[in-house]
Amino acid sequence: MSHPTLKHDRQGADYGEEQDAQNLHAAIESEEHDGRITIKPFSLWVLVILGLAFFFAGFFSARNGTHFSAASVDSGNPPLLESTLPAVEPGAHSASAVQAAVADANTPAVVHVAMKNMKFDPAIIEVKSGDTVEWTNEDITPHTATATKFDSASIASDKSWRHTFTEAGDFPYACTFHPDMKGVVIVK
Repeated sequence: MSHPTLKHDRQGADYGEEQDAQNLHAAIESEEHDGRITIKPFSLWVLVILGLAFFFAGFFSARNGTHFSAASVDSGNPPLLESTLPAVEPGAHSASAVQAAVADANTPAVVHVAMKNMKFDPAIIEVKSGDTVEWTNEDITPHTATATKFDSASIASDKSWRHTFTEAGDFPYACTFHPDMKGVVIVK
């Protein structure tokens, strides 16, 4: 008894009369077991999105001064100004304590300026002649402190540079890489 050929049994594929079903199955099987690894478009988009998320998380954490290392949590930030006055004990001669405080006030100081969040912090500082200013880069990009009287060259991330001011005046400076970063050192 002959069976009628129905098109719906072939699920839309036209194998042709001379096509052998065994050859077709062998071809499909060899494609499935090719051994090549392919990346599906969905996986690639997930990688792109995750990469962008990590980039923006790092960018904004650097702009806001957030550090995720254990060393930065333990060390903290050093205080900007430290008291140079000696402790006066009861019964000590107060004149000698005042003389020591005046002598310490005349010693050169080191004033710290942080480069963070694409700004100098503090932007305007006042120092005495003979004092030293230290710029520390706390951003992820290199910066400079450049004026007509001094130039730090490139200061890498987590590095610092010092300059001692010997003459009075106002010294405006900027970062050559980021001209919007500006500051002033006022020397008295």
